[in-house]
Amino acid sequence: MRVVYSGRGCEITENDGIYQISWEEGIFGKTVQYEISQENAERAMRSDDDAYAVAIFAETGSWPSSEEEKLEEARNLIRKLPKLLLKNPDNRKLFSPEELEELLKKSSRGE
Repeated sequence: MRVVYSGRGCEITENDGIYQISWEEGIFGKTVQYEISQENAERAMRSDDDAYAVAIFAETGSWPSSEEEKLEEARNLIRKLPKLLLKNPDNRKLFSPEELEELLKKSSRGE
């Protein structure tokens, strides 16, 4: 086994074409290790954001949400629960004026 990369909070190793990413987590610094593809190993070495994304994917099997996906998830939640617009007025900037007006009407009707 050889260390291919060490940095950005993780270490990537390769052994007979099998790549693994590892990092320490928890208060005791326990090392966790996951197998990854060569493509993801190369991606993790490009930037802090890419290393984080590969680590999340290795651990959960899902890529982290993009900023736009996070905003859309927030919009969908508020569409279901428009009273959130009253509790946190900052949420209003997530919507067009037309949609905001409709959501505010729903929230005032208790929907």
